[in-house]
Amino acid sequence: MRMNDVHNVDDEQCYIHSEFWRDNPSLRRVPYRSASWLDRAFDYGRKPVRDHHWRLVRELFERYDFDGFEMDWMRFGFHFRPGREQEGALLLNAFTKRAKALARKWEQKRGHAIKLGARVPASHASALGLGMDAVEWARQGWVDMLVPTPFFESIDNGMRVDIWKKLLRDTSVLLAPGLELLIRPYPGCPGGALHTNSLQTLRGTASSFLDQGADRIYLFNYMDSQTAIDDLREYPVLLREIGAMATMRGKPRRHVLTFQDTWAPGEPQANALPALIGKGGLGEFRLHTGPRLEAGKVTVFLGVENAAAMGPGTLEVRLNGETCEYAGKAALPGPGAPFPVHAYSAPIPAILRGRNLIEARANAEVRIGWVEIGIGQ
Repeated sequence: MRMNDVHNVDDEQCYIHSEFWRDNPSLRRVPYRSASWLDRAFDYGRKPVRDHHWRLVRELFERYDFDGFEMDWMRFGFHFRPGREQEGALLLNAFTKRAKALARKWEQKRGHAIKLGARVPASHASALGLGMDAVEWARQGWVDMLVPTPFFESIDNGMRVDIWKKLLRDTSVLLAPGLELLIRPYPGCPGGALHTNSLQTLRGTASSFLDQGADRIYLFNYMDSQTAIDDLREYPVLLREIGAMATMRGKPRRHVLTFQDTWAPGEPQANALPALIGKGGLGEFRLHTGPRLEAGKVTVFLGVENAAAMGPGTLEVRLNGETCEYAGKAALPGPGAPFPVHAYSAPIPAILRGRNLIEARANAEVRIGWVEIGIGQ
């Protein structure tokens, strides 16, 4: 169940809106402005809002005999009046506890287990800052599966799955980090197109997350038409492959530097790209690439937005301190950068399991907008 969906709220008469939302503007998250869709979300700090959504949850349990129920707090992720998120966390704790009690009640009636899951922001700190104390839900046994995930703008290849795993230690909760359909190096990247992931970029993300301790891989917006990857021939293959390390082993994968797209109000936001490196300056980029490669090919790809400045000696590139040789311009398969990309061959011993550091020292000013490690390409 989408707990606070605000699609098309700029059109108050759109058919998808409930009468409750349309008739109660005072119950919206930011009643004093409407600058974005998020301002018009429901405010769960208001009891009528919680009661309304609780009736919807209860109705779903009564009407349908399902094995699991998911509370999607990432549609759209902002549930409280700005500044009231801390007290709001206590309200969502109570809501989640109540949902688990309802699931247990219906388990007895249905005669089988009914699991409870929740989708939350990719970062634990951001989730908590938005009033979603997901770790508390897990430790109290109120949820059976957690899906830390981006919202929409891009898959989050920097998600700290290992930190989530440590926070869930001593619980039985399944950790299923979410993979979004889109992939971008940074917000507002030039080009404007909505680039979707490919089989190779999904192998990269999934192998990283599984290596960090993920129990499952969760896909969002991966449909077989309309909202779908660009090459639908890869769709059945990715469904068969990316859920386990064994089915991806030995196959080409791409690890692209992306960004976190959901932050609590007022939380400092960090994006590694674009990176302007002055002459004589150093750019540093860190990517998690999953299991260590024993044989094959490793390539560092750097997309340079001011491409006129580029030549073979413009950047001195190292991977974990090991020199990478310039290999010329590269034509990346989709998804790729909307500006020239240059390849640097890395020695296989340079690639490590887990996080890898790319260093780029500039002999002329460059603006880097794409960073990637390709394995087996």
